[in-house]
Amino acid sequence: MAKRYGIWKKRFKSASGEEKTLYYACSKRGNVIGFKGLSKRVTELSSLSEGDIMSTLLNVATVMKWKLIDGDTVRLDGIGSFSIAVTSDGFEDPKDITPNRVRASTVVFIPERSFVRLIEKIDLYK
Repeated sequence: MAKRYGIWKKRFKSASGEEKTLYYACSKRGNVIGFKGLSKRVTELSSLSEGDIMSTLLNVATVMKWKLIDGDTVRLDGIGSFSIAVTSDGFEDPKDITPNRVRASTVVFIPERSFVRLIEKIDLYK
């Protein structure tokens, strides 16, 4: 496995007012694989047809959306968990935080440890 990276330049002022430029490594996007590509690859590993896999992936996506909208967390074994994060503006009195002042902000993904350990096996290249 290999991951491509690039260089990112950041300019900032230090506390003394001195302007400084530092360079950082940044991730470059690799190939993107969708349901069609996934279904082809999974077909190679199973006895199911590509259509069966595609149907299953589409249904998993639909059910995940329903469950997330219901406020549930969706855990995919070997991958991680998905949930909806909420936020609000800040208030001095907690009683002011009412449902109409709370909003969904993003979908949170928390990978399983085994999934995260994959990064230890990645070779990096520029």
